Amino acid sequence: MSLNQKNRRIASTSAQVTRERLDRWTLLQGVNDGSEVRMMDDLVGGVAATVPGSVLGVLVERGVVADVTVNGTEEELEWVSSCSWIYRTEVPRRVDGAASRLVFEGVDTLATIRVDGVVVQSTDDMFHSWVVDLGTDAVPGAWVIEVEFDPALPVANAAEASQPFPRADMYEIPFNQVRKMACSFGWDWGPVTNTAGLWREVTLERTPRGRINRALLEGTWRDAAVLIGTVSCEGNLSHLEVVVKDAEGALVESESFPVVGDVCEFVLHAPRASQWNVVGRGAQPLYSVELIAYAGDGEVVDTVTRRLGFRLLELIQAPDEIGASFAFHVNGARVWARGFNWIPADVLPERVTRDKVRALILDVMATGANMLRVWGGGVVESDDFYDACDEMGILVWQDFSFACAAYPEDDVQAARVTREVEDAVERVGYRTSLALWCGCNENLWGHEDWGWKDKLGEDGPWGARLYFEVIPEALSTLDRRRPYVPGSPFSPGLSAHPNDQTTGTTHHWDTWNEIDYTDFESKYSRFASEFGWQAPASWPTLSKAIGGAPQGADDPRIVRLQKAYKGAESLSRGITSHLDHLPDDGPHWYAAAQLVQARALRASIGRFRSLHDSCSGALWWQFDDCWPALSWSVVDVAGRRKLAWYAATEVMAPRAVLGTAEGSATGLTLVNDTPTAWEAEVVVRVINDAGEVLSAHTTAVALPADSHRLIEPRDVHEGAVAVVVDVDGSRSARWLVDDASLRNQPTRARVRKVSDDAKSGTTTIEVEAVDMLRDLSLHTERIIGFEDATVDRQLFLLLPGETARFTVTGAAPSAMTEHNWGAVLAASTEVSLVSTED
Repeated sequence: MSLNQKNRRIASTSAQVTRERLDRWTLLQGVNDGSEVRMMDDLVGGVAATVPGSVLGVLVERGVVADVTVNGTEEELEWVSSCSWIYRTEVPRRVDGAASRLVFEGVDTLATIRVDGVVVQSTDDMFHSWVVDLGTDAVPGAWVIEVEFDPALPVANAAEASQPFPRADMYEIPFNQVRKMACSFGWDWGPVTNTAGLWREVTLERTPRGRINRALLEGTWRDAAVLIGTVSCEGNLSHLEVVVKDAEGALVESESFPVVGDVCEFVLHAPRASQWNVVGRGAQPLYSVELIAYAGDGEVVDTVTRRLGFRLLELIQAPDEIGASFAFHVNGARVWARGFNWIPADVLPERVTRDKVRALILDVMATGANMLRVWGGGVVESDDFYDACDEMGILVWQDFSFACAAYPEDDVQAARVTREVEDAVERVGYRTSLALWCGCNENLWGHEDWGWKDKLGEDGPWGARLYFEVIPEALSTLDRRRPYVPGSPFSPGLSAHPNDQTTGTTHHWDTWNEIDYTDFESKYSRFASEFGWQAPASWPTLSKAIGGAPQGADDPRIVRLQKAYKGAESLSRGITSHLDHLPDDGPHWYAAAQLVQARALRASIGRFRSLHDSCSGALWWQFDDCWPALSWSVVDVAGRRKLAWYAATEVMAPRAVLGTAEGSATGLTLVNDTPTAWEAEVVVRVINDAGEVLSAHTTAVALPADSHRLIEPRDVHEGAVAVVVDVDGSRSARWLVDDASLRNQPTRARVRKVSDDAKSGTTTIEVEAVDMLRDLSLHTERIIGFEDATVDRQLFLLLPGETARFTVTGAAPSAMTEHNWGAVLAASTEVSLVSTED
């Protein structure tokens, strides 16, 4: 069967390389161990399958199995991962004499590739691209291509039985025994979706004369823009023309360089190019770089295009009186890294569209964040992801794909990992937003503290060779100037503990697992790269997944979505530590869990930012989600914001007032992480538990660029419970007593106004505080017709007589009564709606 293929030509003459995406395939069920597996009627004879794609994705599209990202039921998917599957297509020959090959950019995971029935390649690594030579295209007809996938789990189990390697205790499936995305085996926030497929593009390359094989580029800044390149070629090419154009297509610079021994190394100065900056610190100009390869007779044989910017990026790890710094500097200026950890945004990475990625990263940027850490249990992220980060000025910390486990480190594994590094650098190593390569997630820590030495022996293999030798050796020839660290957390020095707070990076999980978010007040870090707190997915996402409204913490339909070890216990402990009881109904439990997560985010990031000069970054775990989970994310799988997202906009703003201060029991921190001075009027109030102002003063501040300042009250009277600071429309409070010491009776409020604007699609309400309202929020997601609406602000602290305005966008005008609006208002204590006459 001959299928149409989507042509992606980058050259126009018969002498040039052509590249065609093979995106239309047929999926069939295979056999296991020589016996037929259970056949599905829908699949007899094969079904159409789009590449990039996966078996599970095809089955979901055809309705054979339900979508776990919507309904949260993973149990019915187990049979899918126990079958073998075949992808098949036919590729017409052109009989033009060109050398042809197939490039498989992502094969998940254990597969046999056949051409015309002959085995030409076996694959064992999801993170490596595979090349199959087809020979000379000189015979009429078509190539028949088959990729047969074997189940990964039996291979992993057999390897585990032969030589076990420990993992974090909550993970039973040996994900560390095969080179496959770890979280597809289930994680403490995600389901088991152990599928197979061609998850990245498959390309047919036809090469009449020669080609560019690999292009390693770096845009740096040395008083002006400099483009550094190493380009590998084949076909006895004579020279390479390097052309730099701006976003409008205007020529910026061009120069030709010789190809010597199939390699062209060059340094191109582009003085007319502008500097790329991190978001909030300048513009993000990007330039098209065309590499045009010529044969000796002057004929063009190949063209490759990349888009990049020019900046100077450094990781400063300098000894000091505390230990050693860990700070990113871009264009000579320290960048205080505010951001999140990023997990795969779908259980099937190939389903994450360009539009979804951009929407998520726009939501990242809207919080004030400037960095994302791509976590090591997923993948080296997509081109769409890096496009968005390059364009928006978001720095990227990229883990290699190792997480929470010991890994084999024999010669076969070392060769695999070297290939993975080569592919990753070739694909995303030129990216301007890429700030750091990291060897693994928590494996250095695990080896030190999780009992692995007892299982493996003090000198037993666990992956150290990969993180300290194999990966950095590969990077030393491929990406010499970009920083690399062997893991997170990591502390340089032979004697330092991996999670040492005085040097390197730290993870903070005792707060969630054992103690409380208030304990962040005693934490220190040079760069806090992981910490977090759970909350459920948004109300409509959760309700759809469980088939009705949540009924509370003990609802068994919710319990099955809780994957974390003692997760329900920690979630409930957090609520009862700060509210007067654990609500026994769904709406109040949901609001309480969302509120406590928001407070934990505010407390943790606020703490690390208040350590402004000694700490240089804080990355919350986690930003996104891949199914309707109870997890640490601030945006759920449907893209709906939790209350914690709104808390992030408070404490990640480049200019912010934070409810914590180093070395002060009553102070707050004013922080200015911008390149310009901040002049503002600051109002400081001390209040009692009724919200009455005991003292107040106003002061003018002129805060220099990239600095912070302690803000303290002049007097703290008896009965004071908080210091409240207002500056430039932002408010924060330093609570001087614990929550149990505050009033717990219902607080009164009035809904003063409800207005609808059909033209703009907004609904606005105003709420007046009769009593002090702490963390007043409007849960519009619980209203029919408002599930996907957004609220402009949440988490207001209102003193008696003050008013908050909520503007809701993206819902049809509503005839909601004041009483109904009151039903979705929530605060630290129950909100009682009163009339204007009361």
